[in-house]
Amino acid sequence: MKKTFSVKSLVVSMAMISSAALAVSPASTFANETVDGGKQPEPSAGVTANIGAVSTYVYRGLKQTGAAAQGGLDWESDSGFYVGTWASNVDEGDQGQNGLEIDAYAGWAGTVGKVDLGAGYTGYFYTNAFDKMYNELNLSVGFGGVTLAFNPGIYDAPNSKGDDTTEYYNVNLSGDVGPISAQLGYNDWDLSTDSTKDGAVNTYLNLTYSRELFKGVDGSITYTGSYAKDDKDDDILQSYLIFGISTTFDVM
Repeated sequence: MKKTFSVKSLVVSMAMISSAALAVSPASTFANETVDGGKQPEPSAGVTANIGAVSTYVYRGLKQTGAAAQGGLDWESDSGFYVGTWASNVDEGDQGQNGLEIDAYAGWAGTVGKVDLGAGYTGYFYTNAFDKMYNELNLSVGFGGVTLAFNPGIYDAPNSKGDDTTEYYNVNLSGDVGPISAQLGYNDWDLSTDSTKDGAVNTYLNLTYSRELFKGVDGSITYTGSYAKDDKDDDILQSYLIFGISTTFDVM
């Protein structure tokens, strides 16, 4: 979840790559069903796996890399408890080599009456010094097809006051509008940067259309827009058009 804000008015990535090589978080693959903050597995009990690819890996409005192969493994009980892991390649880190993001998550998701509830934990880990570690609490409540998620966390890097770690939070609202899945989110870190006016802050919008391409294989097209202000109070607008392909299958 590297917090980089490069000043580019428009970035459109349209490179489709094969699904042969492929959560929490994190737009990642369509198979990695995410209530943004908490990668949540398929609803049936048992163990499932997902593999896929995206033309650009963008998480919460922040680009992690271009084309990415991604995959995960999930276990869920009949009572709604789940444990899983998910991985993706990411951009070059401070060590000069491309990195790998590995997420681990666990929690519970279920329905009480007509209200959908979720509570869990996600840890984001990176190789080759791409980014520091994140530890995040994932809370969500949904009703009538609309879900509100609140994801506070601790980032393993000094904050603007010189403390050893940085507190941050993500809040997002998601739901379906006809055939389109929409999500509006906001990120805020207690972190100062040289490139943004209010530190590491951005607002983002995801609009996704997905369908089954053929049996067991899903395809998706996602528009992601991210907005922030630089240290001169100028707008930073980044836009991405992302193609994805994925499959999910039972392991046991």
